[in-house]
Amino acid sequence: MHDWGDSRMRMKQLAYAISLIGLTSAAQVYAEEATQKVEKIEVTGSRIVRTNLSSSTPVLTIGTDTMGNLGMENFADIATALPQFAPSFGSSRSQSTFSGAENSGLNQANLRNLGTNRTLVLINGRRVPGGLSTDTAVDFNAIPTANIERIEVITGGASAVYGSDAVAGVINIITKKNFEGIQLTLDYGRSAEGDNTNPSGSILLGGKFGEQGRGLLTVQWDKQGQVSCKDRYLCAEDFLWNDSAAPARRGPSVYSGIGLGGRFFIGNTSYTRRNGSFVDGNGQLIPFVTAQDGYNRNAQRDLAIPTTRLMVAGDADYKLNDKVKVYTEMNYAQTTTDSAFEGHPFQSSSDLVGGAVAPTIPRNNPFIPTALRNAMPADQTEMTWFQRFAGLGDRGANNDRTMVRVVGGIRGDMESLFGLGSDWRWDVSHVYGRTSVNLSTEGLVGLPELYNGLRVEADPANAGGYRCVDAVARGAGCVPINPFAPYTPAMANYLTKGSSAIGRSIIKDTIASLSGTAFELPAGAVKTSVGAEYRTFSGYLDFDPLSNQGLVTGNQVGDTDFVETKTREYFGEILVPILADKPLVHALNFEGAFRHSSTARDDYNTWKFGGDWAPIESLRFRAQKARAVRSPVPSELSGISTTAGVINDPCAAVRRNINGTRAANCAAAGVPADYAPPQLIDQGVQGFSGGNPNLKPEIATTLTYGMVWQPSFVKNLSITIDRFDVEIKDIITTVSRQTAVDLCYDRGLLCGSVTRGQHPLLPGANYVLRAVNEEQQNVAEQRVAGIDLSVNYNFKLQNYGAFDLSLLSTIYDKATFVPLVGEPELDLLGQAGGSTTDQGFIKMTASANVGYRLGKFKANWNMRHIGKAEMGLGSHEAGFPAIGAHTYHNIRVGYDFAKSSEVYAGITNLFDKKPPFFASGTSGTQALDTIPGYYDVFGRSYFVGLRTKF
Repeated sequence: MHDWGDSRMRMKQLAYAISLIGLTSAAQVYAEEATQKVEKIEVTGSRIVRTNLSSSTPVLTIGTDTMGNLGMENFADIATALPQFAPSFGSSRSQSTFSGAENSGLNQANLRNLGTNRTLVLINGRRVPGGLSTDTAVDFNAIPTANIERIEVITGGASAVYGSDAVAGVINIITKKNFEGIQLTLDYGRSAEGDNTNPSGSILLGGKFGEQGRGLLTVQWDKQGQVSCKDRYLCAEDFLWNDSAAPARRGPSVYSGIGLGGRFFIGNTSYTRRNGSFVDGNGQLIPFVTAQDGYNRNAQRDLAIPTTRLMVAGDADYKLNDKVKVYTEMNYAQTTTDSAFEGHPFQSSSDLVGGAVAPTIPRNNPFIPTALRNAMPADQTEMTWFQRFAGLGDRGANNDRTMVRVVGGIRGDMESLFGLGSDWRWDVSHVYGRTSVNLSTEGLVGLPELYNGLRVEADPANAGGYRCVDAVARGAGCVPINPFAPYTPAMANYLTKGSSAIGRSIIKDTIASLSGTAFELPAGAVKTSVGAEYRTFSGYLDFDPLSNQGLVTGNQVGDTDFVETKTREYFGEILVPILADKPLVHALNFEGAFRHSSTARDDYNTWKFGGDWAPIESLRFRAQKARAVRSPVPSELSGISTTAGVINDPCAAVRRNINGTRAANCAAAGVPADYAPPQLIDQGVQGFSGGNPNLKPEIATTLTYGMVWQPSFVKNLSITIDRFDVEIKDIITTVSRQTAVDLCYDRGLLCGSVTRGQHPLLPGANYVLRAVNEEQQNVAEQRVAGIDLSVNYNFKLQNYGAFDLSLLSTIYDKATFVPLVGEPELDLLGQAGGSTTDQGFIKMTASANVGYRLGKFKANWNMRHIGKAEMGLGSHEAGFPAIGAHTYHNIRVGYDFAKSSEVYAGITNLFDKKPPFFASGTSGTQALDTIPGYYDVFGRSYFVGLRTKF
């Protein structure tokens, strides 16, 4: 249920929003929600033809000039500059090896910061296959920008019109339809550091064929260059900031505790090889010291991974007669990424939860150095060891995604429907979309091979030589492994393995709709739309047998089994003019929509109702309430894998006394009151993560209301202010592992997911946190609310050129998340870091544009402002400082020459604003010490380009 809150606070926020209008005086039309040219079109959010300002749903329109002015080739990148959007996990501006191999190359949009899978993406009002084989979130790397006419964005539930996934809103990409000729565009960008190169090119071919046909073909190619962390201060070295009373640390003291020389455990102490020896000048074993023997992981990672995109798009239509037209659309895209990772951090005791083999080193291994062997207690039969396998070569991952989409349809006009009404339009279409994923990873280590290679005996056929003990392994080419010295090429060839995964998703969507004027009322025409839709979505992701069985280093991964969902839907929509041209009622309209959906698992209804009232022609108030849904996808219904990461043990001495219940439960678990887990333990807590076939759809209720003002006394000025309120229940979530372990000791919940046991760093201690599991469940709730402001104004100064201005701002006043129903809500408002792996909700973000044109010369300035924020949950209470406001400036200049050609250049992050550093472990940082997307991680960059048409 919506809480309207304190009215004075609402008025204060509205007053603040209105005051922002005064901050701008001229700009490029950045988001043309209001245009001066009135045109009746099918506006996103409705199947009824009308003008977008007459809709009760706010519609944000982004033109091609906006995309060009920002110097970006991908809408997901452009979206990060719009305050309605938050950074997505895979935005290419933040895509790095920190994002993981499976997600590399993804570029998705995150509307309202509610998650990429809660934003529905359409091309010309029809669905697009997802970027992964087990999800529906669309990858914008598969969509060329060269043929885009405009992009329409509605914020708020739209499931009654479009079906599942339209929870946060809809992004509808409208492509060019009347292009004739040939257009060539060449573009090149790079950072001031000389990296982050971005060459791109596109060609458009369009024209008519026959007397009644029209077609357009687009080919676009671009490449994201590599940015190595070792070349950037932001991530050149491992970083740790976990104590607000102490400065942030970077460098050897916080390097990974798993080094190249290894860690070989005897009792409570681990020893290592330093400068080629296990003993110092005094003949004493060398204990492992992180500051001297640790490993700098970041130096082997990329801030931006090489990504190559090839996209082809085409569409055509042909008039069969004056009333009927057939049409088709086609999209093909191939995205390839090559990412590199540091060598695997092997741990013989916990490299695999429930592992198939435990490759410890037996006492009789002849390669154990004498000093180490002599130090082993008589009853120690095996040696636990850690080692960074970079000596075998870096890990690498190649991700190849292919997307195919084909649309066929027929539509027509009728003057009446069986004598009823007028202006009827009918449309029948079918969409077939397929995404194929091929992922290969190199540089892994075979665990059975390692196990057998460590069990060595003297070779009777080779005096002084050694062989593997197991005869079967010898027959398979087993090579004796010496982990106490640099690995030989023969050892590396025997140990190193690859893994692979193949996946595919297919969407089939058939829609039939009919819309038109049912009858006339005194206030105008009653318009309606009805239709039916049948949609199937299927997907799977299969890993190789070695990964399935956990026989290579890394996470044990289960397949996401083939899952198919079939949905039958019926929908209807109506627009009723109630009054018109009356005193204080220039227009009063009601609109509503309803959709019934049926699947094998659930039947559900979605709806919307709202209206608009214009007391005078230049002022319109609008409101809409809607119910939306998101159905679970294959990755949530199936599949299981191991995971690992930082877990703060609630039973550690510094955390156990937060409340009495926690302290008592920790004591009952046998955890000593003074327990202080070593950093290495906190960093490597493992567990299983998996899907759940019993999930049900998420349910959202959205409310928007606001005004559109186009004052008659200021020509070409439009102002919109809209309040939004989104509440989602039954959210599908894994219940973060940190939340699960906290709930176990605070309330006795989810304790079956928590395992304690021994760890080689603390032998004999049975209370160490070893594993925390997680499973997808419908257990969370979320609510966000705030205000959107949009201002657009353009004017001309005689003999001095034309000016355009725009301002967009979003102000959040509520952002809560309940990770488990019944638990206290988490307040994410005003925080850059979120509650799980996502970012939080910064209270105010804004973007302004100033454009100028004089003759053939044009210039544009763009400003993106990110307000002050706390780092994340608990950061303020822990004493960490707030993150100050950040403002980025971008400029672009262009010159028209010939008949339809332009040369242009620009600079992004003009003043080279550096990103802020965050406390370690802050959600949303992707282990990158900052939140990419919100804050630019590349610094000042340049771009130049040429666009010509002939």
